[in-house]
Amino acid sequence: MLARKVSNPSLIAILLVTLIFLLWTAKWCNLVYSKPLIIPKPTSLDHKRIAIVTFITDQKSYIHLSLKNKDHYAKRHGYDLVVDYESHADRGTTWLKFDMIERLIEANQHDWIWWMDFDTLITNTTMKLEDIISETLANSTVPENVDFLVTDDCNGLNDGSFIVRSSPRSIKFLNRVRALHDSEQLNDNGLNDQEAMRDLLLSKAPVTKHVQRIPQWKINAFPPEIRCYDNSRRVWENGFFVIHFAGAWAHVKEDDPTGFLMRKYEPEIIWAPEPKKGTVD
Repeated sequence: MLARKVSNPSLIAILLVTLIFLLWTAKWCNLVYSKPLIIPKPTSLDHKRIAIVTFITDQKSYIHLSLKNKDHYAKRHGYDLVVDYESHADRGTTWLKFDMIERLIEANQHDWIWWMDFDTLITNTTMKLEDIISETLANSTVPENVDFLVTDDCNGLNDGSFIVRSSPRSIKFLNRVRALHDSEQLNDNGLNDQEAMRDLLLSKAPVTKHVQRIPQWKINAFPPEIRCYDNSRRVWENGFFVIHFAGAWAHVKEDDPTGFLMRKYEPEIIWAPEPKKGTVD
């Protein structure tokens, strides 16, 4: 039986409009909801996934400078920069650093985590953090046992800049530091995060074998205004990697001692050029 001829012009027009609409909708949906092709940035075989971590929880005169400096460095080398602005740490604000590090380890997105106090500047942004890590591990008897790279100052440990392997074993170490604080708190001996970590290292407990001390000037150099150095007694100089203005209030007679030093040393920063899009040095 032959199909009946469609002779109604209005019906034909409706069918054509409907067909065009369906074709347009299918194309649009495909554009909106299809996942884009993501081409990963090429990296060298020894490139490590690194996060730079810091926090600032109150107003300071040098917030922009500190953030700009760390953001530039992270982009330059393909690292992540993680910043927190509110503290919910039970033991006090300075303990937030341990909480942030633990969260990043649990996320399992990085190989190493670099904690930096906010009153620091990376003064040579051409240097790669993984080179310092690799050099330290190469000089270690058992490289795979090293989880923390820390430095001293004239008072012992200074945890204003230290490097952590992203490993569950590192969380166990942080928990031991917290436990020491809590036990001392029961004896009315309040310890901040730096003091608790210092005392744990002095205890020579088995967990401390995973901590490697490196010279202060490598990742935590102090300027001549803050004369509190480790046994190497090396003062920050132009070309060094990092400068830290720890305890500036006790050494510089200015209304804003840390801000004063941050601005003073800003012109000494070696700013590396931005990498080409899609590449990492």
